[in-house]
Amino acid sequence: MAEAAFSEDGKYYSAISQDGRLRIWDTETNVLKQEYTPDLHLTAPPSCLQWITIATSKSPVKKEKRKSSVSEQEAQCIAIGTTSGKILIYSVAQAKVQTVLEVKVGKEQKITALDWNRRDGLFSCNKSNYICEWQLGVAQTNNYHMNMDRKNIAVSTISAIKLIPHSQETSSKYIITASWQLRVWRLQGGEATVIKCLGHNASKQSLLAIAATSEKTWVIEGSQTERLLAFWDVTVTSDLAPHTNGTDEDITPNKKKRRKSISQTEKEIKTVNIPTYNFVLEDAPKMIDVGVKGEGEVKLTLAAVTRSGVVHYYSHTLNGASAKPIKPNLTVHITTGEATPLPLACCRLLSTNLQVGYIQGPTLIFEKITPDLSSKTQVLIRGDSKPKKIKGSTPNEINKVAATSSKDTQYLEPMGGVTRKRVAPGAKVEVPMERRLANLTLDTTADKTAVNQNLTRLLIQGLQSNDTNILEMVVHESSRAAAARTAAQLPVELLAPLLDHLAALATKRTATCATVCIWVSAILRSHAALLLATMNANNAERLGSLLATFTNRRAHLCQLLNVSGRLQLTLAQQAEKHTAPAEEPVIDYNGRLQLTLAQQAEKHTAPAEEPVIDYNGM
Repeated sequence: MAEAAFSEDGKYYSAISQDGRLRIWDTETNVLKQEYTPDLHLTAPPSCLQWITIATSKSPVKKEKRKSSVSEQEAQCIAIGTTSGKILIYSVAQAKVQTVLEVKVGKEQKITALDWNRRDGLFSCNKSNYICEWQLGVAQTNNYHMNMDRKNIAVSTISAIKLIPHSQETSSKYIITASWQLRVWRLQGGEATVIKCLGHNASKQSLLAIAATSEKTWVIEGSQTERLLAFWDVTVTSDLAPHTNGTDEDITPNKKKRRKSISQTEKEIKTVNIPTYNFVLEDAPKMIDVGVKGEGEVKLTLAAVTRSGVVHYYSHTLNGASAKPIKPNLTVHITTGEATPLPLACCRLLSTNLQVGYIQGPTLIFEKITPDLSSKTQVLIRGDSKPKKIKGSTPNEINKVAATSSKDTQYLEPMGGVTRKRVAPGAKVEVPMERRLANLTLDTTADKTAVNQNLTRLLIQGLQSNDTNILEMVVHESSRAAAARTAAQLPVELLAPLLDHLAALATKRTATCATVCIWVSAILRSHAALLLATMNANNAERLGSLLATFTNRRAHLCQLLNVSGRLQLTLAQQAEKHTAPAEEPVIDYNGRLQLTLAQQAEKHTAPAEEPVIDYNGM
């Protein structure tokens, strides 16, 4: 499955992004030339691509009189396979899709692999192991079902195909398929016949590359999960090609011969072949390119980009098989001046040089380098390096400062006006914490610049050291305006720990929760766009916990206010009872007893009165 490739002339580089878009770079100017988003790129995204060349007809100029009325030119296009079974022919010159081909064979029609050459044309393979031969410009296609003889569909799905160039005089076409085993097939008359089985088990993401001379053809096979590249001889000889002047039985064999060929194929599958060479890498490959030179003594050159972002370069002479793994002759690294690696994304072999593309920030930069085989490692320093600070630099004519002879020179510290006297060289100057806290005044009449800087620095210090006392002091002792200014100047990388601390404080007392609401509001007003752009599971969990806490406390607020009102009324009534003055009772039950006792006392103490009528006087 090829998701990135260079054009045939190396002028363009195309790749399918993770969001289903086709991007085309100009390798000479390092400019993203075109970007195409297919229809339904989210539901049916592109799965593979292949550069092709299409012959276009062009009418001649009127002044030029030629025998032919129409001349043919070639246009570079990209065949894009999708998961819905459609193949889009995208024209680079016109920046649009010219033709849409649709696969209608098999149950699963996802396009898993594409390949093209000038002699055989365009071939595609879907997930149901149907290989389709396309005749561009003609509504005609040939379908071949590749019988993999495997019950496990996961390992028997074809993940890569490559057409084999040959010099035999036959109408048959030969193709290599990579699934659980590499196989060479002959395609003729609507039938696919296995002619060679290679004993290497490939993975779901296979990589294939063809190298050929006028007499020999080889294939380099690897996978994106193994650190090994296998080298196989797949030359099509005369005994593998059917006779051109044979009978009809050679083209369409009968059932007996077909059964016999199938039984022979099953025997061949059981045999295990050994590759001619094995090339070892330090990590799994991501893209490979191969080339050969010479006829008698053939020299092989191989370049492979690994997942770790380096390029392995091999230069080997084909002089017989070897069971020992071959190590790379050169490993190319690209870094910056500060030793920051720039990962390599692609490579392509040229006649004498090597064309690579590496990622620097958001851009993709292409460069042609010459491999230095005098050492095992070649490190290239690219990118803008920051100037290094030189310690103890000597003064020059520009930065000379006139020296003062006064010993009582006062220096302003960046702590909001704290001054100190000049000390001896090498002595430590420390400002006490009391004086630092004294500078955190929030007077609205004074200038807020120094106070805001001090509050921001103190908050940064508390977050970096995870000091709870400093954090609570900054949160509680700040107003709404100070919180807004401090949150606006807070570094982006400290937003996450601040939100975590605020989420913990929101579960405490009501006054603390109110202060947390002020800070959260200030953070959202200043950094809402950043939080939305970098929203992930962690940020969503932080904001979700704060929202849940605020919602819960708001839901119980009315009940708490009712309870608070009742308590205040009860306490007020109790206070009134204790402070009321003493009053005389309206009815006293003890009054009758007191009246009786008073009357008895009056009888004993009353003076004797003379009677009105004295009987003795009479």
